[in-house]
This record gives sequence, C-alpha cells and structure tokens, in this order.
Amino acid sequence: MSLPESVLPPLAADAFATTENALGELPCGPPYSARHVQSVLEEKKPTTFDGAVKALGSAGSSTLAFVASVYKDAPRTAATLAGPFIVTEPTGHVGDLHVQGDLTLEKSLVVVGDLTVDGVLHDGEHTKLVVVGQVRCRAMHTSGWVTIIGGLTVEHALYGRYNDDSVEVLGPITAGLIVSDDHLIYGKPKTAKLRPSQGGAWGPDTFDARDRAHKAELPKVLVDGITSLDEDGEVKVDGEKLVAARPPWK
Repeated sequence: MSLPESVLPPLAADAFATTENALGELPCGPPYSARHVQSVLEEKKPTTFDGAVKALGSAGSSTLAFVASVYKDAPRTAATLAGPFIVTEPTGHVGDLHVQGDLTLEKSLVVVGDLTVDGVLHDGEHTKLVVVGQVRCRAMHTSGWVTIIGGLTVEHALYGRYNDDSVEVLGPITAGLIVSDDHLIYGKPKTAKLRPSQGGAWGPDTFDARDRAHKAELPKVLVDGITSLDEDGEVKVDGEKLVAARPPWK
C-alpha cells in the first residue's frame, strides 16, 4: 500500500524567509540553509511533497524539518496503512498518517501532520523521522535522528541508543518509561510514569543504561528477560525485548 500524492501548492514569495523566522534555530539538530533548500527545489522542480523529500536526498533532519514547515499549510490528506509497514525509500506525506501495527524506518520519513503508530515505531542508524504535528505510538526503539515539531506520546517504553543521533522534540515527551543507551532524548518537558529513584546524566525521568546505579535498579523494575549480564558481569538492556513487552515494568 502506498501513500496518496501530496501535490505542492504555489508558495508566497516570502515563504522561505517567513518559515525561517517562525521555526528559528532547532535545539539539537545541525543548522539548515533555507537558501540551499530553495535552490534544490528550483533546480529539481518536484511536483509533490514526496518528490521534494526525495530531491533533498540525504539531507539532515533540520533541513527536512524546514521543508515540512514550509508546506505546513498545504492541503492535507489523511492516510491509514496496515502494519507492519516498512519505509524503504525517502518518503514524504502531507496529512495525518496512521499505521495499524508496527512502523519500521529503513529510510527517512517526513510527515506534515500527526503520526499515529498502533505498535512499535522503530528506526535505524542514519535514518530521519520528521513530524510537524504530534506522534503517538505504543513503544519506540530509535537509533536515528528524530525531529518532532509537536509532542511525543509513548504508551510503554521509549528506548534510544547510538550517540551520533538524537530524539529532538520541540514539545513535551510523555512515556511509560524512558531508557537511553548513550542517546540524547530531548523534550520540554520529559515526563515518565516509571522514573529512576535518583536522577542521572539525562535528567530525572530517564534511565541511563550506562549509569551504575540505574543498571542496578533496572532489573528490579523491568519484567524478567529484558536485562541480562554481559561477559564482565555488567547489566545490559535488550532494547528489542524492552519495546516488545506490554508493559515492560513489573
């Protein structure tokens, strides 16, 4: 099943400057260049938003967030996909997107609207997920770069790993449990139902999978089988098992 095409409307002459002023500098991501985006779109002349995302190729998350913001007032078409659904090429959609099951990103996905995932939202290293609206999912396993202009709600576990990328949410993050394995998870504010008894490097609501005190506490609060001991006798968290459990806590 494919997404409906989102035809690009004509833009006002000051659309890029207006968007740049409204969006401002993103808190975590690298800077974008409105002039570069404009030149790519003028050269490639995509007729759909999906084509615009593809034209920008391996652009960073901030750049994709800028393009999504440029077209935030474009006509929207809601879409529902049966899950599990895998994104295998850079994809853009203008409108709310609902995935009835798991969503896996092998390539970047840009949604100008809300994203609802009934199952696990899972991405990979070097992928980008950009959403202009709200994101809701049962669980999330991320090692790519995520930029959400709205807020993020995770029913059960939000797990991040890999330190080159980040979860960047301009609004609030609400989750049942947040675990970071050397991965920045940024939201204002972050609120978790299950919190570590003492704060760590990532704040009071996030379990740090590399913090000694948190590693000692996690096996006590998580269901059996999610944590194990490595060859050095250190506690490690299995991210896949963490996001699969409903819920992962005892």
